[in-house]
Amino acid sequence: MDITNLIEPETISLELKAQTKEEVLLELVELLETAGKLDNKNEFLADIWKREKIGNTGFEQGIAIPHAKSYAVSTPAVAVGISRSGIDYGAEDGELSDVFFMLASPDGDDHHHIEVLAQLSSKLIEDGFVDSLKKVETVEQALVLLTDVETEQSPAHYQDRVDLSSVYPSPLKQSLARAKEHLLFGTSHMIPFIVAGGVLLSLSVMISGHGGVPTNGILADIAQMGIAGLTLFTAVLGGYIAYSIADKPGLAPGMIGSWIAVTHYNTGFLGAIVVGFFAGFVVHLLKKIQLPSSMTSLGSIFIYPLVGTFVTCGAVMWLIGAPIANAMEWLNNWLAGLAGSGKIILGTVLGAMTAFDMGGPINKVATLFAQSQVNTQPWLMGGVGIAICTPPLGMALATLFSPKKFKREEREAGKAAGIMGMIGISEGAIPFAAADPARVIPAIVAGGIVGNVTGFMFHVINHAPWGGWIVLPVVDGKLGYIIGTLVGAMTTAAIVILLKKTVNEDEHSSDALHFGAVEGEGEAEVLAVTSCPSGVAHTFLAAKSLEKAAQALGVKIKVETQGANGINNRITAKDVEKARFVIFAHDVAIKDPERFNNIKIIDVCTKDAMLSAAALLKSKA
Repeated sequence: MDITNLIEPETISLELKAQTKEEVLLELVELLETAGKLDNKNEFLADIWKREKIGNTGFEQGIAIPHAKSYAVSTPAVAVGISRSGIDYGAEDGELSDVFFMLASPDGDDHHHIEVLAQLSSKLIEDGFVDSLKKVETVEQALVLLTDVETEQSPAHYQDRVDLSSVYPSPLKQSLARAKEHLLFGTSHMIPFIVAGGVLLSLSVMISGHGGVPTNGILADIAQMGIAGLTLFTAVLGGYIAYSIADKPGLAPGMIGSWIAVTHYNTGFLGAIVVGFFAGFVVHLLKKIQLPSSMTSLGSIFIYPLVGTFVTCGAVMWLIGAPIANAMEWLNNWLAGLAGSGKIILGTVLGAMTAFDMGGPINKVATLFAQSQVNTQPWLMGGVGIAICTPPLGMALATLFSPKKFKREEREAGKAAGIMGMIGISEGAIPFAAADPARVIPAIVAGGIVGNVTGFMFHVINHAPWGGWIVLPVVDGKLGYIIGTLVGAMTTAAIVILLKKTVNEDEHSSDALHFGAVEGEGEAEVLAVTSCPSGVAHTFLAAKSLEKAAQALGVKIKVETQGANGINNRITAKDVEKARFVIFAHDVAIKDPERFNNIKIIDVCTKDAMLSAAALLKSKA
């Protein structure tokens, strides 16, 4: 977001009338409202004050940058105000503040703040910029100084400025982005249940040596462990989607509602997703109801979970349970009907769906379709089991055969992807697809199709509801299964290598895992927390990018990773007390965010940290 497009004559005041902090915030908000940037002035002002409670936004040299992300913002904008007398804003150096920049960003977009703040920071450190701004006599002069653009006197000139609607996400796109984060938060908690349950069930079947679930002895016990994991994952999925939306009070409604949807109405995982979102929004709305002070403490542990569970379960039982079940049944019938059109067509559809989003909703439709019929039509898992593992195996082979097409961090991620592919975890390819979707996704889809169709053509039968080579002992037609895996993975690798360009990377950079990392307590100038859905590659790629940039800039940084193996290098209260700000680089919700209530936060996704680490570290939000 270019700051040039965010400052307009209508949002500049060279003679602020305010005498207090309260008055200056109100006056700047009124500028934004008059310019048509706000839907609700009072709501945005309240959000500004919420941000001020986290930490005063007054800085040195008389500069203050109040800012907030708010649903009340209709169009992102920056209001600029100059006070000729100065205002006691509560700045850290105790001096009066006389130059104000108010940033208004729509809630749900974490990129606008950091981009604009980075550009403002670069201007504010220019020699003489602040003094020159204080001396301007007209709005036009201020605009030239702020945007470095020669302007005309006529307001009509500003109609030629870039249309923000073409460069800033629409409200619909912002809502979809938030929904995606909630979904990924749920799936990230669901994955361990599927992995543990699927592998244990597969092992029990594999060791038994026959195509059925063991019924006696210790193998039957192991099978029950696996079945428990594969049974619970839908409740966990729905529960943590609701938790992401409404915090802990949403957990019980989401889990209980999903359990009822799946066990009583056979809605499958799709029902769990729908119920999770429903429960989360129900509790979110309940939390907006003002409770009497005497009942506030009961809200989160009693009222919200109780009422939320009743409303959610009632909706499942009396409204949405049956329609979702019918939709799932229609989808399964549609896929089953494809079998009559030939295995090539069915294999193409299932292979593409299985590989497309690597463990996401589309993948789950295809895999659950095959898994649910493993006892009656195990040939379906014969092809799908191959398609499950070809995305990560294909990317692992690509990094092995053509290392110059990948960065050092991606080559390391390729090793992990290879292991994950062998045990049937498609998520191993997610880091590559997220970093370069235009090239990677078509390649893994093609590989999934080739692998799935090959398995069908070789009449492979897989008696385990899982993929990868870990299930080979219970596969009939092992040679076809191996050939299908290799052909599919090689297809993915070949297409990726063909499409990707050679990476120019400094091969002489430090090989250390922690480039500029600080592990001691209270030593870091900047803090960071990284977290991604799988908790594997993106989490650590983002961390290493920040550490490397910190070393280049001479900045001491401490990075906490919230990954598959828990929280590492945990940030403490002493770290927060000593640091200037913290960077949240995440694709799912950060754990224990209340630790950072008293420090400035830069909130971005992991991809931003990987691609723009230096810019983030230069920011002073």
